[in-house]
Amino acid sequence: MGKKGLAWFILTLSSVVILAACTQRLTYPNQPGASEPSLSSGSDFPSISKEEFLYTVGWLDDKTILVALESNGEYGLYSHDLLTGEEQLIRAFSDRLVFAALSADGRRILVQIATQQGNNVMMIDKSGRSLADFHFSEGILTSVSWNPTNEGELFLSVQKTVDRPVNYLWNLANEEWKEVPDTEDMPVWYSENMYLHMKSVADGASALVLSDIRLPGKDTVIDREILAYGLEGESVWVVTPSDFNEAELFGISYYPLLITQGYVTLPRITDGNGLVIPEFTKGIASDETFAVIPKDEPGSVDGIIFELAKIDFSANTTEALTEVERMAPVSASPESTYVLYGRRYEYLYDVERNHWIQLAE
Repeated sequence: MGKKGLAWFILTLSSVVILAACTQRLTYPNQPGASEPSLSSGSDFPSISKEEFLYTVGWLDDKTILVALESNGEYGLYSHDLLTGEEQLIRAFSDRLVFAALSADGRRILVQIATQQGNNVMMIDKSGRSLADFHFSEGILTSVSWNPTNEGELFLSVQKTVDRPVNYLWNLANEEWKEVPDTEDMPVWYSENMYLHMKSVADGASALVLSDIRLPGKDTVIDREILAYGLEGESVWVVTPSDFNEAELFGISYYPLLITQGYVTLPRITDGNGLVIPEFTKGIASDETFAVIPKDEPGSVDGIIFELAKIDFSANTTEALTEVERMAPVSASPESTYVLYGRRYEYLYDVERNHWIQLAE
């Protein structure tokens, strides 16, 4: 599909064949002159020990987060109640915790542990019980995509060298790791057997393609000139160049299958590492979508201002909530009561009370 066809889809709110699986995370370069969010005083949220806090993994429910902590040389995964501060140990590790990821439903946790014998990849449930264990010393996990209907299959992206990551399919039933061919970026599950990924095409552009795990090499091109995409629940977002204004990008949402929900325009801003592309997040039990987007103001790279915004694709509008001055990952709670923000998810934005909370102090 060409850009003219994409523009026609946007303006007529017609359809595209995309389904959902799990969130694809972007990485963000360091930005000069960035500052931390303005924290509100008098927060009554109990904080986590700054000396122990490593990072927030994700949401267990709308008021509980999964955090990675280190104390006295021991690593652990804990549930942390935002309202009471109560922490419950889920699993402790005597060896270094190098990766942790939480499934979208909060039921399963994937971890990688660095031992003297090499790296172990482990699947546990939210009570800490081991479900699968695999010795893997060829690299460090960077991301995971959970099959939406088969919890026994996962896509894993592994950084082996300074080159691009290698992607694998892990089948827990037969304990097999198999490299996924012809995937440059992280593949993301579309259904039990279908998955989406980006692939380079002519003129340096990238296409969003649909593949079948049962039929390697049989790709279906969904759209061309895609800059980024992500999936949460049954919502899909795509960022693509604008057909009408070279200074703008389109952020497009598809929900549910075959239905275009709407689009928003975003300023096309470039820093020293390329285009600044936002990441959208949506609570699994909510219709509200959030993103950190660049503010549409002229200026140098040092002067870029970013906003945490609420995105209404159906009305084609964005509502700025607060300035953050740093492009960083975001994750909405299941009911969109809060938004995690930061490279380690070290900040929490209270949507209703419109203020920031620093999780570790």
